Amino acid sequence: MQAIAKVILFGEHSVVYGKKALAIPIKELKLRVKKQEGKCYQDEHVEYIKGLVNLKGYLNVQSNIPISRGLGSSAALSIAIARLAGADEKIISTLAEKKAHGNPSGIDSAVISTEKALVFQKGRENIYIDKKIGAYLLIMDSGIQSSTKEAVENVKKLNRMDLIDELGDITEKAIGHFMHDNVYSLGTLMKKAQNILVKLKLSNEKIDRIVKKANYYSLGSKITGSGLGGCVISLFTSKKKANKLRKKIKKEGVVNSWIVSV
Repeated sequence: MQAIAKVILFGEHSVVYGKKALAIPIKELKLRVKKQEGKCYQDEHVEYIKGLVNLKGYLNVQSNIPISRGLGSSAALSIAIARLAGADEKIISTLAEKKAHGNPSGIDSAVISTEKALVFQKGRENIYIDKKIGAYLLIMDSGIQSSTKEAVENVKKLNRMDLIDELGDITEKAIGHFMHDNVYSLGTLMKKAQNILVKLKLSNEKIDRIVKKANYYSLGSKITGSGLGGCVISLFTSKKKANKLRKKIKKEGVVNSWIVSV
């Protein structure tokens, strides 16, 4: 069984406080699990999920979704194992994500389970979006592991609801532009969102360098996911332009990158 990755375009962190978030599935990145005869290493989280679904034996896990980079690797793992066991993937993923991250929004599980773009808001019905906007994203892995639990706690301690409200307002505008294919406006909003994420102390020196260079070639760039490392995304009108940055950005220490259609 397998599960895919996801990218949050807008709304990370503000979604924890009841604001909307816009996220898309990344079908180019996948995690696969299968039963394996004989012993192999199983980490603590795999064992926990196996316990939830009452699955015996060993599992072979293969994935090109980088771990702790904001792309939903932990949600993909729980969903893939739930599918293998024939269990309720929503329930299993919710429990496993709480174990891994403390107070997750639930957006990762929703996108990865349905493999559809969506507008997510806690306590509200998900709005699924079955469309593309004719653009491309370059996803750049900084090589720095991020901790959702740590990032969420840090934002909580800052207690800057003014910045959370700003992120929420940006996401509301972004959803409208996404629905109307306003790619250039989305790029501008990505830059604005990144400035706020920096104020929330979710960036670092390496991320700042990547974003600065990426903005020179793209319509806009920002952290995706919890921050404190992880991945940066950049928006483009063509795959050719995305490829140009992909070649240039290696000098900033990007360890891997992927171009996906949006």
